[in-house]
Amino acid sequence: MIDETCTTDAAREALARVRLEELQALARTYRNWSVKELAIALGRQPGRLVPESGMPKIDLVVALAKALDWPIEAVVEHLVKPEMTLRIDAAAGDSRADFASLYNASLEKRFSRDYFEAIRLAVRAGTAADTPTRRAAASAVESDAHEACGSYLEALRCLRTAAQIDGVELAWRLLIDAKCANILFMQGNRTQAIGTASSVLEYTARIEADHVAQLARALALWARAHALRASIPVTSFEPWKPLAASAEKDFELCAEIGEELRCSEHGYHDRNLTFVTSVDVAILELRAVRDPDFTASAITRLLEVVREGGDLLPGVSERKAWAAIALANTAKRVVTDDMQLWGMLELASAALRAHAAATSNWYFAHQHLELDSERRRRLGSLAHGSRLLDATEAKLVAGVLGHVPAARARADDYFALYATREGSRP
Repeated sequence: MIDETCTTDAAREALARVRLEELQALARTYRNWSVKELAIALGRQPGRLVPESGMPKIDLVVALAKALDWPIEAVVEHLVKPEMTLRIDAAAGDSRADFASLYNASLEKRFSRDYFEAIRLAVRAGTAADTPTRRAAASAVESDAHEACGSYLEALRCLRTAAQIDGVELAWRLLIDAKCANILFMQGNRTQAIGTASSVLEYTARIEADHVAQLARALALWARAHALRASIPVTSFEPWKPLAASAEKDFELCAEIGEELRCSEHGYHDRNLTFVTSVDVAILELRAVRDPDFTASAITRLLEVVREGGDLLPGVSERKAWAAIALANTAKRVVTDDMQLWGMLELASAALRAHAAATSNWYFAHQHLELDSERRRRLGSLAHGSRLLDATEAKLVAGVLGHVPAARARADDYFALYATREGSRP
């Protein structure tokens, strides 16, 4: 086992060196530089452009990105992405007949929260797949496992890989795009999410509505509705009432399709459609935007959901987290009493923190950090100073900044909420 690990590490280092050399050669050609000019631009000696490990330090990555006019993450992604042959080797021995069992086993492992095994089985299913649609489906189920364990970047990579496969059945391609829209929304890319989801909805309206197309439609409605909902400001929101009505309609159609799928013969059940269980709480927020007279009822019901006890049924904890977001938004729009508002924001923030910490859901973690920051900023006279950055908070901050690009502009604010080391204060 030790020898095998050493061999794998050596192969990865060799691959990283090759890729770094490729990028440097590309930069030289792109800039029309000599080796010496490249070395000066990268801040290195001409004979030491590539480290032995193949993995450059951050200053070299930044300099190389500038030389190529690439985003820094594009350079890192090229250097660290796994070689395709390694993925194929991991699935050696599987035949075409194994696809269905591997695919279904990956689903079961994800449902039981064994995400590493779910990913491994999905990779094997992709190699055993004998049609473009099956290869795309395997990438999609691998994406779901990555998303479930909090790796949004890997999830999006899998979906983009699936979207580039030629010959995929239209319904499956639309489902992949709908999944993309959902991840884009969770990463804070609301405009892209709305555009992608709207495209899916346009095409699903034109094709035969089999169960895959229907699931694509439900997910697209879900993603677009949330992107629209999240676009409504908490102040001066009256002009946004038509947007709230559009989002509410999307949610209602999503729930309707979800119920049809649950009652169908295609094997859908609660754990496949957990997102549908949260539609009602999102609608409460939107109705409160449209109708001021409904606000008190909405807050009462949302408080009931957030305060509900724990439950192992699929979607219950997720529903509480969505209710927490709806509660916080509604309270910020209408509650004028500082103490009452402080209590609601604290309750919502705690519910989001608990769910995010348990599931590595970085969207909910982002909302928790935003609420915690706003609660302290708006109600500073009632709030305490920064807290110690414990393991849970460190996980949430790191996860959000790593997987939600829209949050990175607020990185300083998040770090200011917590002490950066034991016993310290800003």
